[in-house]
Amino acid sequence: MVQEAEEWYAYLRKKHDDETRTEIVVVALVAFVAVLIGAALSFALVFHTFVNLTYLLIGLVLIPAAAGVATWAIRRRRRFTFAELGSLVAKMKSGQASAEDGLRLADAMHDALLAMKKGKMDSAFTNGVVAFLLVAVFGLNIAVGLLTGAIVYLYFRFEALRDYENESRRYEESKKELLQSL
Repeated sequence: MVQEAEEWYAYLRKKHDDETRTEIVVVALVAFVAVLIGAALSFALVFHTFVNLTYLLIGLVLIPAAAGVATWAIRRRRRFTFAELGSLVAKMKSGQASAEDGLRLADAMHDALLAMKKGKMDSAFTNGVVAFLLVAVFGLNIAVGLLTGAIVYLYFRFEALRDYENESRRYEESKKELLQSL
């Protein structure tokens, strides 16, 4: 049980760090594209005159960088939400844990499992929306975009539910083993 909890905690920690990096890059890229679109529109609307190329270059660097730093600060403020799981794993590994701590560890693993399910369901929706937007904007076809977004959402939702069922089964087996050992 402790080994599984330790692996689970390491997985959640790595996943949180990877999601933070990915979110920072995506937000910075969106800001970069927004600056490019804004510059193109201002160029077209102001009768082919740019205010200053230096301002454009500064905007292409500073605005995405500021967006990335702001995203990092927000993610850092939210923190990693499974600190209790980590402290329980450390306590169990040190051998100073009681039976109550073992049960709390099992409950903390279950809470982490539910949070992971919610996160994957949110990601499925986000992936569906992104697929819709990409196909609708670049493919210039809203109907195909809706269909693509729905298919992507349903696929990732199916995968999230399947993973949840597998991990839930694994959790129940670990809990049974713990209760039998008490």
